[in-house]
Amino acid sequence: MHAINHNLSVNAVIFDLDGTLIDSAPIYYQIIDVVFANLGVPSVPKKTLQEAMDDGDFDWDYVLPAHMKNRKTELIDTAREIIDDIAPPMFRKQNKLIGGSVETLKLIAAKDLRMGIVTSTPMEYLKIKMIPLEQAGIDKLLEIVITADDVVDKKPAAEPLVKGSEMLGVALNKCAYVGDTRVDIRAGKAAGMKTVGVLTGFDDYDALNNEKPDAIIESIAQLGETLCL
Repeated sequence: MHAINHNLSVNAVIFDLDGTLIDSAPIYYQIIDVVFANLGVPSVPKKTLQEAMDDGDFDWDYVLPAHMKNRKTELIDTAREIIDDIAPPMFRKQNKLIGGSVETLKLIAAKDLRMGIVTSTPMEYLKIKMIPLEQAGIDKLLEIVITADDVVDKKPAAEPLVKGSEMLGVALNKCAYVGDTRVDIRAGKAAGMKTVGVLTGFDDYDALNNEKPDAIIESIAQLGETLCL
């Protein structure tokens, strides 16, 4: 386990969704493969894809060859149509919880900590992503779910997390935000929260460590000991 701090004292835990509670990173990489194949965009290394997603949106300039950049707007529009078509059935078939999610959320609830989700997922996609949580019954442990549609500025802006803190009635410095990307850590730090990076999603240890979170753990399964529960 990569841990920076094992003694985070908080009254609330707010989770990212993709790559943190649900194992969706492999699905997204499959979606990217299909989109690129349909658009005729050459494959790029996973590291390049991670850099393209560095600020919370997908920067096509990282992946488009020079001769295709003059068609960027057209290609993005076509990509969105493809994603809208293929993403829902792929999530219905493949989406699953990350190991340890059920036990960890139940442990946190048993310690009377408040819990919620802050995600950059649009509301229209939330329902399908929440299916594994609903099937496991842990959705009922979450008091709030904030999506990209609930705020003006999504992560890495602090706004979604500030809103989450206010809705939970817990001071920002007594909240921990748990996520799998640099964007998550930046958002949590911008909001003044404790931050915990998990290595089950899009970014690796070095990428997360560069953002100086309070802790980095292999997965949500180790969160209980990081919070000393």
